[in-house]
Amino acid sequence: MGTIMTDAAYSPGQAIPGAVSCALTARELEVLRLMADGLSTKEIAARLEVSFKTAACHRYRVLQKLCVETTVSAVRWAIRQGIVEP
Repeated sequence: MGTIMTDAAYSPGQAIPGAVSCALTARELEVLRLMADGLSTKEIAARLEVSFKTAACHRYRVLQKLCVETTVSAVRWAIRQGIVEP
């Protein structure tokens, strides 16, 4: 697994190193948007009509690919990239 970066390690508007080379899939982008809407893993699973385990796996992959540890960090990245509105 790559280096985990904290929010303090980069400035607003700057892409997270390595994130570009690990593009998110369409499903992962969908999950990231639902995370930004504040949905829990259980709610994401229901919305996507998948199991809780599958939704948790998608969330994990989003965090892993973005090299962040928290949903908040992932959402902040998505806002900076214009993927979601603040």
